[in-house]
Amino acid sequence: MTLQLELTTQEHKADALSHITQKANECFDKADQFFGNKFKRSTCNLKQRGRAAGTAHLQKNELRFNLFMYQQDPTEFINTVVPHEVAHLIVFQIYGHSVRPHGKEWQAVMRKVYGNNPSRTHTFETPPQKQPYTYHCACQKHQFSKQRHTRAQKGVEYICKGCKSNLQFVGKIT
Repeated sequence: MTLQLELTTQEHKADALSHITQKANECFDKADQFFGNKFKRSTCNLKQRGRAAGTAHLQKNELRFNLFMYQQDPTEFINTVVPHEVAHLIVFQIYGHSVRPHGKEWQAVMRKVYGNNPSRTHTFETPPQKQPYTYHCACQKHQFSKQRHTRAQKGVEYICKGCKSNLQFVGKIT
């Protein structure tokens, strides 16, 4: 039974990656046609974790996508997140580092090439934190990820946006 479940999961991942890669290539094709240029195609993978739906690694020409979020609404993900990330690579291949990540150039690619509203954020649910650490301030409790907790333990100070007081470690939630 476990082997069958693993195969199904691997098949699902492969299917998701295939759909994402196909959409990314379609987005590059649209950009080629719009700009009269041949843009370098990227690699795609499902290595993105956490709160981001996707990221464009410009120097590596790599697109990373979040399978957890893809699974919530594959059609919405394909139609919004994939063009968003491809647009970052297109803008980078045209302008290099001289423009802002979600600046007017990126917004223009989103509107004119892909016909999408240029939005920096997504509406997908994020996965629950695996090892939350509790901190408090004068007004409430805060949950930290392991990474943020480690930074705090090394001396990084975090301040509550509400009451403006320093956050203090309370303990780990088990």
